[in-house]
Amino acid sequence: MVLQQDQEFVAQDWPHKPGERKVRMWVEEPSGSVNRDTGLMLVLHNWGGVYDEPHYVQWCQSFAERYNVIATSVNYLQSGDDWKLNRQWPYDHGYLQAMDCIGALYHIYTQLHQAGREFNQHRIYAMGVSGGGNVTQMVMKLAPHTFACGVDICGMPGLTDGIAYGTGEYGSHLNAEYSRNPADANFLSPDMQQIRDFGNLEHCRMLHEANPGLKIVIIHGVDDLSCPVVHKITQFRNMVDAGIDVDGHFLTEFDVDGVAVTGTGHSIGDRQQLVVKYADVYLNPGSPMMKTTAGQCDFAREGTFRYPTANGSYVLDFCGYPTVEFLPAVE
Repeated sequence: MVLQQDQEFVAQDWPHKPGERKVRMWVEEPSGSVNRDTGLMLVLHNWGGVYDEPHYVQWCQSFAERYNVIATSVNYLQSGDDWKLNRQWPYDHGYLQAMDCIGALYHIYTQLHQAGREFNQHRIYAMGVSGGGNVTQMVMKLAPHTFACGVDICGMPGLTDGIAYGTGEYGSHLNAEYSRNPADANFLSPDMQQIRDFGNLEHCRMLHEANPGLKIVIIHGVDDLSCPVVHKITQFRNMVDAGIDVDGHFLTEFDVDGVAVTGTGHSIGDRQQLVVKYADVYLNPGSPMMKTTAGQCDFAREGTFRYPTANGSYVLDFCGYPTVEFLPAVE
């Protein structure tokens, strides 16, 4: 093996708990040697999941073999019991969580270069379930030149008001514990909400301009009461409007096959088999429809990218370890 399987790295600071923050990741390589065709792939767990749970490790192993990728599962911010035991802080909901996952890829990218190993930077993929589906969408947004394809399985539809404040909209039980009070430490500003909306039309247009070949696959049950499908369909609509190449599989009773798809709610079926059923043609090296990026990834570009929001902009910096920062507008 080229890479250590269980790794830890220092990630970007979290304002709610300043100081050094470390993130763990699990890495699986294909059984054959890493070669010039080998890509990278994020395999992302649900809200409250843990990176090295047996099924996530198994998914990494399976995808590494099937797609000739180095697959990694990341213990991003507020994984496991961190969220349950510290409800005084709001749920990050795909912001620094996505940067942790991008940081994991950066470390793998850097280690491969340092080892002098060839790999294919144009074959970088992501898949995730539930909270990991949300993070999958966000890594594609926050590393806008990097991903060739991402698979979002029943992920949250951005940080909607219903999820941010726990209003129970469309029957969802999710509550990210944000506040509407500007004086509160957990206040959710319009800017924070906009950057977490991967269906923001202006941002979608910018993403498409940066990465016109990006393929997004959405797999979502129409009866999902955790992550409401109504908002996900709105995001799908905006992606299409912006020109992004997106497959929207909004599953009804007709789609239940008893194998990959076992229902139309949040527990939609066998998540590993859902990737194979709906995205195999985009990830498999043997497919004529396999997706690759045309240009260099963000790590190779070593540049910056800016998303404007209501009161400023978010700047992504890839000149070293990837970071994100909000810059208020200058009056």
